[in-house]
This record gives sequence, C-alpha cells and structure tokens, in this order.
Amino acid sequence: MIAYIARRILGAVPLIVLVLVMNFVILHIAPGDPVFLFMQGGISATEEYEAQIRARLGLDKSLGEQLGIYISNVFRGDLGFSHYYQRPVSALIVERMPITLSLVVLSFLFAATIGIPLGTFAARRPYSIVDQVNTTVAVFGYSIPSFWFGQLLIIVLAIRLRILPTGGIPLRTLGDPLLSWIPHLIMPVLALGVRQLAIVARMTRATMLEVLGMDYIVQARAKGLSESFVVFKHALRNGILPVITVMSVNFAFQFTGAMIIETVFSWPGLGRLMFESVYRRDYPVLMGLLVLTSAGVLVINLVTDLTYAYLDPRIVYE
Repeated sequence: MIAYIARRILGAVPLIVLVLVMNFVILHIAPGDPVFLFMQGGISATEEYEAQIRARLGLDKSLGEQLGIYISNVFRGDLGFSHYYQRPVSALIVERMPITLSLVVLSFLFAATIGIPLGTFAARRPYSIVDQVNTTVAVFGYSIPSFWFGQLLIIVLAIRLRILPTGGIPLRTLGDPLLSWIPHLIMPVLALGVRQLAIVARMTRATMLEVLGMDYIVQARAKGLSESFVVFKHALRNGILPVITVMSVNFAFQFTGAMIIETVFSWPGLGRLMFESVYRRDYPVLMGLLVLTSAGVLVINLVTDLTYAYLDPRIVYE
C-alpha cells in the first residue's frame, strides 16, 4: 500500500507541472494588463514608472523565463507575492483556507448525510412516497442554479423572516471557533450542497436498486436476516462505491461552486479571493489557487482509491 501511494505521488508530479504550464500560459495571454490595474489606470504614469513597476512584478522578462522561474519557486514552496495585497500568496491561502473548507466540507456532509439515506430508503420502496420525495428533491436540486437559490434564501430567511444573517463573517469572529460561524454558514451550506444532495440521492437509489436485486441479497434474506441488516450491512457497502466516485468528483467541483456562493454571501474565503484576483489580474494569487486546486483533486482521487480498498476487500493495491 505504501509503495502504491508513493507511485501515485511521483506520478502526480508531471501532471502538476503540465497544469502549471497550461494555467500560466492561459493567464498571461488573456486580455488585461496587471500593471495598468496596479497603477489604478495608469492615466498620469510615465513610461519610466511603468517600466519600474513591470520589472518589480517580474513582468519585464519573456513568458518562458517567467514560467521557468515560477515552476522553480513552486517546487521550493514559494507560491509568489500578491500584486494587489502585497503579501505572500501562501499567507493569503492559509488565512482563508479554514473559511472555505468549513463551507465545502459542511455542504459535502450535508449532502451525504441526507442524500445517502434518502436514496437508500427510496430504493427499498420503489415508486412509494419516499421515492417520489427523492425524485422531487433530486430534480429540484439539480435544476436550480446555486447562485439563484442562494439569493432566494437571503430574501426569505434573512430579509423576510430575519432569522439568519444575510452573509459574511464579522471580523471579530474570524479567529473564533466554528460554532460562532454557524448562523453565517447555514444558508451558504444549503445553497452549495443542494446540487450535491440531488446527485447523491439519485445515484444511491440507482445503485441500491441494482444491488438489492442480486443473488447474495436474496440469499441473505432467505437466511432470516433482518431487512435493515441486509440493506445497510450487505447491500449498502457494495452499492456505495459508485456513489463515492461521484461524490469525490463533485467534491472537487464544490470549490468552483464556492467561488460563486462566497461572492453571493460575501464569504471571505478562497473562492471570493479567486474571483477578486481574476478581476485584478493578480497572477500569483490565481496561480497559487490553481496549484492548490490541482493538488487537492489529486489527493481526493487518492483518498477515493484507498476508500475503495477499505470498503471492498477484493480490491488490493500493490
């Protein structure tokens, strides 16, 4: 198992380099000049001053030289220095990481704890009321845009009923425990997790319907085992594997969705930082976030494979 993990990590290095190169080139050839924005329009700036700023930001070198320097710095653990915030990119990421992780992980848990049981019970009783509720939730959750649902939650729960804050985290609570964030987390978690919930519920229903019709399930029932034991001990353990695959893929997409949700709810996390950095052409921050996202996807895929081996003893990684 250790040898397998080591091979996966070593195999990820060329992929990360390829992602770095592609993202770096795309960002630098995209329209917009960070120097122009850095000088706040550059209306009264002289050419000498602009050249100084460009040299200071390292943009006076060729694209190939900039790329080589950046890749070398990344493998030394240096993600660069933000043009706009005038701070190391790694410090910005570390500062905002807990905020985004709390949102993404809680929305993921929300989808799993509701979607898996809902899909399981729907598969046990096809075309029943529970199954109809599962279908309704899935269609609703998969169809509505997350940003629209977030605004709807703000209108109903924050403006009309006034039971939750409209969004954001007061600065005084940034260093407080997660418990103090709960009122601010409820609506963003719902808005971000409803689509994942729909996918998990429908996928669980489909896989469980297939598994519950297999011969070993019929044999387990014939032995006199309780229905709950058959479903949750035998069927769910095998039926959950495709669901884990879908959840792991969508977990990576949750970070993309977080950029929209954090903007809607004024949530000061990595998603909002990426959105603002795109507008400001803050290349080091954007590249740092893309590196983090790429590495996160690789880690999630590795954890998914290891989870397979834990749930299904037939799977062995050498």
